[in-house]
Amino acid sequence: MIDLTVDRITTASGTQAVREVAVHPGGAAVVPVLSNGDVLLVEQFRYPIRQSLLELPAGKVDPGETPEETAARELEEEVGFRAGRLEKLAAFYTTPGFCNELLHLFLARDLEPGSRAGDEDEELSVHRYSPEQLEKLIRSGRIVDAKTLIGLHLFLAIEKDHKSNIDAQDAQDNQQG
Repeated sequence: MIDLTVDRITTASGTQAVREVAVHPGGAAVVPVLSNGDVLLVEQFRYPIRQSLLELPAGKVDPGETPEETAARELEEEVGFRAGRLEKLAAFYTTPGFCNELLHLFLARDLEPGSRAGDEDEELSVHRYSPEQLEKLIRSGRIVDAKTLIGLHLFLAIEKDHKSNIDAQDAQDNQQG
């Protein structure tokens, strides 16, 4: 649950204003990367926009839970895997114009099968995509969820940097050999 507040404020210039704020406990999202480099996304219907979206596994931070624990829980609940390695990529405010939600984004590698037991009110399907497919889905406008766009762009940038480093090392090795 989130709380909604209506605050009467005075701006820096002295103007009186009203601010409606969605008070949110924060959340975590995770980019689950399989050993071959494919990424798992979930597809689910989102009532406010009346359509299904492709998204990273994600959820609200429960009381007493760290963002890392949330990411690990959501990974297992939504796609049925546990992470051998969970690396923090970023934290960002999702919609600071009206909500204080801080979303923590993680990269999950060395995945091991777990038990997929999602929430009763969620109907999810899990899809697997290669980095090339993800780039096409982003360019075509099929992926429109902000956390997913941010997470996938960071993941794709990391993968390109890694490939560039390997290619540079191979070129250096070939020159020396």
